Amino acid sequence: MKAKRVLGGMLAAALIALNFVPSVQSMRNIPELIHLTQGQEKSYSFFLPVKVEVEREGTCVSSSTDETLGSRSPTLTSQDVGSTQVVFRLLGCIPLRTATVQVDGERVLIPGGQSIGLTMFTNGVFIVDCASVYRADGTAVYPACDAGLSSGDCITGICGKKVDSMQALTEAVRDCDGPIEVEYVRDGKTRRTTVTPAIDESGEKRLGVWVRDSTAGIGTLTFVDPQTHIFGALGHAVTDQDTGKVLPIRDGDVYLSEIIDVKKGSRGEAGELHGVFTGGWNSAFTLKSNTEMGVYGTVEKQITNPLYPQGLPIAAQSEIEVGPASLLTTIDGNGVREFSCRIIRVNPQLTAAPRSMVVEITDPELLAVTGGIVQGMSGSPILQNGKLVGAVTHVLVNDPTRGYGIYIENMLKAAG
Repeated sequence: MKAKRVLGGMLAAALIALNFVPSVQSMRNIPELIHLTQGQEKSYSFFLPVKVEVEREGTCVSSSTDETLGSRSPTLTSQDVGSTQVVFRLLGCIPLRTATVQVDGERVLIPGGQSIGLTMFTNGVFIVDCASVYRADGTAVYPACDAGLSSGDCITGICGKKVDSMQALTEAVRDCDGPIEVEYVRDGKTRRTTVTPAIDESGEKRLGVWVRDSTAGIGTLTFVDPQTHIFGALGHAVTDQDTGKVLPIRDGDVYLSEIIDVKKGSRGEAGELHGVFTGGWNSAFTLKSNTEMGVYGTVEKQITNPLYPQGLPIAAQSEIEVGPASLLTTIDGNGVREFSCRIIRVNPQLTAAPRSMVVEITDPELLAVTGGIVQGMSGSPILQNGKLVGAVTHVLVNDPTRGYGIYIENMLKAAG
């Protein structure tokens, strides 16, 4: 009996110790969802023998092991589009990790890199902040604030009338008698409240809000899908400059932009591309959405990239690795150019998010001109191993040579 207890204790201790073995730790770091494209192989290397079992062999993925390496290097090979589960088993019998493998068909996109100008019109009138209204007797009141409205809300209707501009808001408020029924959107949900307007010192009827109905700026085109005619740009949302909240857009225009000047970035101060809208594309583009992972829409005109006229296949998250890469961007009047960079960190993501990887600019010429990543370069395509892997999104202000990037598969999910 005592011997059994000792043996059981030794076994328990061995299992606990096993958890700290590098092979076990690396298996547990394998993501729950593994993306592969048709024909792609994904190899793993472990210190101890590991076997990978496929739930349904012969479906969309198969597994194999290089026996010459002591069963320590299993490989998954994608075959057909679909999904299945795989189990990583230590010593061929102890299950330590189960993952879903999703096999997608190869998708080819036209990479961007062109500087673009964007004008956006909000879906309603965006409240930047509530304001005081001073009446004839000098007292201040806060009609909108008292009614529960706040910055970030978007007014879409006044007394049953649709409101889509500051002028429409002013006219609707003027034409309403008595308390005003306000329809607005907050966090994607339509709500209603009643505001009792105030008459200011000049005799005008006021709600007491600072509002905005449009915005404009420059960025970089990331991709155009030649099959669906969907385009994506920026890799992050266009936000209100005062509140930092994502602007809900009704529509907008996309223009070619000419870079006329560069404000070089430095530690603690972001740089910026200065450009002017030159037209040329606005009639072909239809802007449809502004999301946390970029702006999207459709394009009727055939957009090409002179460096990659046939387009590039996209890389799955699992294909992206730390190492040399390049980016396409426009910093002067010479059009789209390719500059060297390096992916220095890859963040495994089970759900789509903007900050997928960290990129470092290594190209001497780009560093000399811009200091690294600057405002206006958001959306610049990142390439690695002959594939489109993502786009630059944000600069690290304390180190302008580095910035964040987003996976291209995350942008495609956001594009719908």
